[in-house]
Amino acid sequence: MRRYINQPNILFFVMVSCLALFTVACKKVQEIEYVQSAEEKIVVKTGHMDALSKKSVTLFGQIDSIADQKVISYGFIVKTIDQYAVERKEQEIEVGKNTVGPTIKFTYQPNEPFDVDLKYTYSFYVRTEKGYYKGEFNSFQIGGFAIAPIKKAKVKPGEELVVNGDFKLIDKNYKFFVYLADAESNASQSLETPYTLAPDKKSIRFQVPKMNGLYHGQEISFSFKRREYPYGDFYYNIAQVNILGQLLPPVIKSFKPMDVMEIVGLNLPDYRHLKDDFKIILGDLLIPFTNQLQFNQIENLKGSRFKFGYTNGVDTVIFKEEIMFYVPDLAQATVEQSFVHPGAKCIIQWPGFWDFQSGMFLDYTFGNLPVEPWLTGNESFIFEVGDLKEGSYSFKLKNRFYDITLPQIIKVKNFNWVSSDKTNAYEGERITLYGNFSKGNMYSLLGSNNIYWDAVCERDGEASFTWFLSNFESNKISIGYQNSAGAYTFSDKKLEINPMGITLDSFSPSNGLPGTLIRVKGKSIKYAQKIRFGDFEIVPIPVSADEIMFTAPMMASKGKFRISAEAANKIYQSDSYFELL
Repeated sequence: MRRYINQPNILFFVMVSCLALFTVACKKVQEIEYVQSAEEKIVVKTGHMDALSKKSVTLFGQIDSIADQKVISYGFIVKTIDQYAVERKEQEIEVGKNTVGPTIKFTYQPNEPFDVDLKYTYSFYVRTEKGYYKGEFNSFQIGGFAIAPIKKAKVKPGEELVVNGDFKLIDKNYKFFVYLADAESNASQSLETPYTLAPDKKSIRFQVPKMNGLYHGQEISFSFKRREYPYGDFYYNIAQVNILGQLLPPVIKSFKPMDVMEIVGLNLPDYRHLKDDFKIILGDLLIPFTNQLQFNQIENLKGSRFKFGYTNGVDTVIFKEEIMFYVPDLAQATVEQSFVHPGAKCIIQWPGFWDFQSGMFLDYTFGNLPVEPWLTGNESFIFEVGDLKEGSYSFKLKNRFYDITLPQIIKVKNFNWVSSDKTNAYEGERITLYGNFSKGNMYSLLGSNNIYWDAVCERDGEASFTWFLSNFESNKISIGYQNSAGAYTFSDKKLEINPMGITLDSFSPSNGLPGTLIRVKGKSIKYAQKIRFGDFEIVPIPVSADEIMFTAPMMASKGKFRISAEAANKIYQSDSYFELL
C-alpha cells in the first residue's frame, strides 16, 4: 500500500534537517556525552597565568586525575570580552597529544598584541577517547596595574621585595598569591601570602615565603587574584623571581681523604632541577653541586687544608672554617733505634698511623729512596733502609693530599764490630760484643755449619750471645745482620774464641749405697751433653751452671765408678772414683 506525505510535513522535515546540519557545522567542538564511573573519574583544572606582557602570556592547566583514559589532545580555549561584557570570539589552541606530567605550561602568543580594552579569558581542556573535559574560565587583562619590574630576580626565602607602580585598583577583593611547581611531581602549587600596600598605593612590600621544598633556581611568581563572575578568577602578575640556595658553615672540619662530607645548607639545588650557577668552593676548585663530597674522587684536588664556601650565581661566600685533612700527631712518632744500618730494618712507633693511611696510596721515602712499610702492630711499622751512605736522613710520606716529613732524624751507620769481652769461653757463657750495634736490633752469628744464631742488642754499642761450640762447629765466628729480604751482611772481621769446654772438678760424697744423692761440681757442668756413672748414662738435675746432682743407679753392683761428662767434643773424667757399697 502506497503512502503519501502532504507538502507541509515535507517542508517541516526539510527545515528541521537543515537546522540540525547547520547546528553541527557551526559548532566548533563537539560535546560527547558520556557517563563516567567512579573508577574513570577525570578532573581537569584551569591554572593561573604568569609572565604577562603585551605580546605573550604563560598559561597553566592541571590534570588531577585521568584514570586509564587515553588522551587524544589537550590545550586551551581563549576568548575575549569587551568593555560591554560582550564575548567576541573563541579560539581553541591544541598544545599537545601526550601528557608529560600533571601540570601543563604553555606560552600563548596571539597574532596581535593584547588589547588594553579587552579582557581575556581562558580554560584548560582535555580530549580523551571517551569524552571532552575542560576547567572553569580564568581571566587576565593588560593594564590595570602599572608596575616597574623588580631589579632583583634572584632572592632568598625570607627576603623582602618592593614593587613600585600604580596600585590604586587594589581593594579588599584582591588576594595575593605565590605560585611554584612541586620539585618532585612538577605540579603547580599556590599559597596565599601577606603583602603591605603603601598608603599612597604606589608600592607594595612582601616577603619571599619560607616554605619546605624550595630549591635553588626554582622559579616562583607573585600575582594578585580577584574572583570575578561569570569569568572565573582574574590574575595580574606582579613579580617573578628565582630562589637562591646557600650552604651552611661546616660543623665537622677534619676529614681523611677517603671520607665523604655531607653538604648542608638551605634551599640547596634539587637533583631533578640542577643549575650550573651553584658551585661548591673547595680550595681553588669550583665543584658542581653535590649532596656529598668524596674527596679522593675530586680530580685536581691537592693539599690537606682548603678554604670552603660556595657561589650561587649572585653571592660568593667563603667560610672562616677551613676543611682540613687529618694528620696523626707527628710529635708522637718515635724511632726505636738511635741509628740503623744500610739494608737493615727500622722500627717506627706512630699512634694512629695505620688508621690514618687506611685505603690511601702513599709514596714513602727514606733518604730519597723508596721504601715500603709494613704493619707490626696497631701503632708501629717497619721499613727496610736502602743502600745509603752514612749520614742523617728523614722519613717522608707523600701523595696529592699530603707531604709529610717526620721531625725525627734517623742516622745511618755502616756496621762494624770492634771487640769482645772474652776470647776464652766455657760452654753456656755469655759473650758481649762491642761496636756500632743498634739497640733493638737482632744481629746474626755464623760458624762453619751454615746455621745462623742471634746476638741481641739491648743497648747501643753492645750485643751478646751464649757460647756453645756445637752451635758453630768452629771457633771463628762471622758477625753481621739480616735485612727484611732475608739477605745477610757480614763484617770481614771474624770473632775468634778459644773454646774452654767444661770442667769436672769434684763430687761428693765419695761412697754410698745405690740411690745415694751425688753432687758434682765443675765449670759449666750444667751444659754437659752427657753424664755417665761408670757405663751408666745419667739424667742429672741441674742446681746451677756449675753444679748438678743425681742418684747412684739402683741396678749398679758394688764397686768403684768413675764419673765422666761429654761436652765441646771432649770427654771429661773425675780424678777419683765413687765407691758403691
